[in-house]
Amino acid sequence: MATVTQTVQRPFVRPQRNYDYLYDPVFTLSSQKDHAKETYKSQTSADKLYSSPNYKTMFSCLRHYPRQTLKLDMTDPVPKHVPRYWTGYTEQARETILRYTRFNYDPLVRLPPKYYPPTDVEGQDRHKFFRRPIIPFLPQMPPTVVLAPQQMITSKDKLELSLAPPATKSVYIQTDYRDSETQTDPYSPEFVIRPGSQPELLTIASLCYGRGLPAGLAEVEIIERARAKRVWEATLPPLNDMTQIEKRRRMMEEQECLEWSYREKEIEAIQDERMELLKKLLAQREVDYQTLNDKRLEYLWLVEITCTCTNSWKHMYKYHRTLNTIFISLRIQFILVIHVHVYLSVLWS
Repeated sequence: MATVTQTVQRPFVRPQRNYDYLYDPVFTLSSQKDHAKETYKSQTSADKLYSSPNYKTMFSCLRHYPRQTLKLDMTDPVPKHVPRYWTGYTEQARETILRYTRFNYDPLVRLPPKYYPPTDVEGQDRHKFFRRPIIPFLPQMPPTVVLAPQQMITSKDKLELSLAPPATKSVYIQTDYRDSETQTDPYSPEFVIRPGSQPELLTIASLCYGRGLPAGLAEVEIIERARAKRVWEATLPPLNDMTQIEKRRRMMEEQECLEWSYREKEIEAIQDERMELLKKLLAQREVDYQTLNDKRLEYLWLVEITCTCTNSWKHMYKYHRTLNTIFISLRIQFILVIHVHVYLSVLWS
């Protein structure tokens, strides 16, 4: 019994019609470019093609004598009174004027009013003004919704469910230590200064742990310079003595020159240290670069040696096969010669 299988194809459903962008008032396009795209799609759709029969070869089955021809329908289905332009120019111009008045505050510019199509409440638009009433003390649930049946759970079942241990359990660990409680700087107790005294320890109060402490050679030099400056300040003439103002000014200029020279030496030492560090980094970079080049050359050399060895083994196997073939052919010839000699000796005998 023969069976025939027929494939049922689903009908092609279009998301929209060809001329919805002209007829549908709700159809909105973002720009003139999209309007041109929709116009091109409507003009190049397959609906404009129709099959025209050829009467002379209407019943022909030959390929070079077709029975029908596809032709393009030149008639325009859109009437002439329907506008073809993009309807967003008015709204675009209105948005431009609104943006201008918002940022320029020009009272002379008037925003054109926005017109809406008339609504026929008692006619074709009456369905838009109906809604399901909100009745109090009733659940707001549509009548088409079917709820799942609820299973009644007794108190005994609730107790069994609460006592049953879960299959998995998440355990969290909380400690008493927090980042905010950690002590980053060493503890410094409160202190009270005796009136009239100037402790030397307060002159280095700016030094803290990680920024000058523990003290090194540079910090010791700073402390010694501060001590020498305090001794020098004690030797300055008083300000109320007008006869020694010039001496005081000269001493301060000399001290300022000494401080500037010390600062220049300090800057030069820092620059020299940075230069040495830069030289070390450049030398390390050269070493790394040379190591990388050596590894690259070693890899290339290894690849070349591997290719050479592979080619040598290939040639050796090829020559071995050739010699093996020659040896087999010579052996066969030798066997044939022996057989022929035996045969001839038998014949002669």
